[in-house]
This record gives sequence, structure tokens and C-alpha cells, in this order.
Amino acid sequence: MNSDVCDFTDDLNEEKLLIQEKNVILDGVGKGKLSLTNKRIEFEHRRSFLSTPKIVLSCDLSEVFSAKIKDASNIIIIEALDDNSERAFYQFSFPESDVFTQIYRLLNKELRVRRQLAELQERRSSFQAFLWHIAYQTWMISGIISRTVHALTQEDWDEVDSALHEAKQMSQILSNESSLDISQDINAMSEAISIRNSPLVLQHVVTTTRSLGSLLNGELPFGNEWADLYSEDAPGLNWGDIRYIFLFGSWYNLLSLWQHLGETQKIEDSLPRMATLLSILAHRISGRTHLGIAFHDDEAASSVESVESAAHNLDALLKINSGVV
Repeated sequence: MNSDVCDFTDDLNEEKLLIQEKNVILDGVGKGKLSLTNKRIEFEHRRSFLSTPKIVLSCDLSEVFSAKIKDASNIIIIEALDDNSERAFYQFSFPESDVFTQIYRLLNKELRVRRQLAELQERRSSFQAFLWHIAYQTWMISGIISRTVHALTQEDWDEVDSALHEAKQMSQILSNESSLDISQDINAMSEAISIRNSPLVLQHVVTTTRSLGSLLNGELPFGNEWADLYSEDAPGLNWGDIRYIFLFGSWYNLLSLWQHLGETQKIEDSLPRMATLLSILAHRISGRTHLGIAFHDDEAASSVESVESAAHNLDALLKINSGVV
């Protein structure tokens, strides 16, 4: 990141005077004092020697579009929003070239850094949208895999075919948008489903789950486009969080199957695992995003009902941030 942007970000909440100059003439107003801070540009004008100085122009730098020199003179023309939020031009004349040059350079530096920061924030927002979208897709795939296994136990091949269709769609989205490619596993599962071989389908379900888990546990799959934005300590969702979402989803989506099969011991054995995953998610996601959807990890594994409540919260969080709702 540009050092100017770093310095600007560090001082973002503190207003500092950068330079101040008297005897500046604002066209249409008269002579006065120009002040430039790291947040605004102001012009103070006194109508007469005995009158009280009055700020006739105070413009936030975020509302300044440009600052240009007029015809190689000591005149700076600033384009900014006026009090009516409309574009306006303000012409300042300076008595000395050295002060004029200093103000011009400082003002353009501040404007440049603000533009860079705005671009950086926009890229961060795009990166977050990308991560939440991928997280939601992996969450959905974990549900589809569970549906497939559940349908196999009931020999409901129509439901298996339906789940396969959705799995192919999700797999294509993951491959296109994040280079997480599980297409070979999905194709192998498809072949097993086509010949109605339940044991072989189950084998490929397990393989697919492991393959996606390994990809999520590996290096960043999206190349250099977002590399400069990636940090495990950054606010919001991080790449490392997605694997925990997938792991929890994989365990959680087996609950309904075990309930259907009456596998009480498997349910009891799975609760501590889900408690650990929920605790990680509560710390890594809920603690950084502050979106008001808590996981309540202190009681998350006390019962199936509390796990289901936490899963619904996570599902809502994923949908909101991926743009589904």
C-alpha cells in the first residue's frame, strides 16, 4: 500500500492544519485567509477592518474534484460541491509564488491520497463480496452433499438426480469465480449415479467433500487480483474462515440424516466437534463483522436445537452478505 495512504489512514480521525496563508483573494468575495487541513479547505473573509472575520467557504476535501493552475499564473481554480451539493468553481489568487506552489502541492497530495484510499476501500468491498459469495456457495454445496446421502438411504433416485444437478451448477460457479475446481469429483459422482450404484455414489460423495475441504485449506485460489488485500487480521470475512464454514456445514447437515436413522450416538459425538467449529466462527467472523448476528458459542453445542439455531444465524449471515437476500 502507498505510504501516503497509510499515513493518511492513521490520521484519518484527527484534523491537522497543513498550511495557512493571508492575503489570498477569493474571486467574487475579496481578500482573506486560506486554511488547508487534512480534511477541509476554508476561506475566512473580513468585510472591513473593524468587522468580525467570517468563514465564507468551508469545503470538505472529499467534495473537492480538482485543483488546477490557471494559465501558468498564481491562481488556483478548485472544483468542488457548493452548499447546494452542486458543482462549483472557486478561484483563488495568491500574492507569492512560493506559498502558492506549496499550497497547490499540498492540496493535490491530499486529493490524490483520498482518491487512492477511496479506490482501496472500493476494492476491499469487492473482495469482501467475493469472499462472502464463495462462502455461501461452499455452504450450499455442503447441504447438497447431505441431501444426496439422505436420498441414497431412502433410494430416492429422483432426489439424488436433483441434488446432482444443483451440485454441478455450484461446482461450475466455484470453478469460474474462484478456481476451486471439484468438477472431476462431481463428474465421477454423476457416472455412479447414472448406473444407480449407491455404494459407489457414497464413495464419491466422501471424495468430493475431502477434495473441496483440501482446496479450502490450501493457498489462495484467486491469483494476484486480490493478493495485496489478503490478511488474516483484516476486518470482515477472510479466506481462512471459509473452510470452517464448510466444515461446520458438513457436520451440521448430517444431523437430519442421523436423526432419520436414529443414530443417537453419532449425534452426541458430533456436538463437541460442532461446538469447536462454532467457537472458531464466533471468534473469527462475528467478532470482526459486528453485523448483529451472534453465534452464542458458549451454549452452541448443548443440544441439537442450539446447533440448529446457530446454523440458521450463520445461514442468514451468509445470505445477507452474499447478496442472496
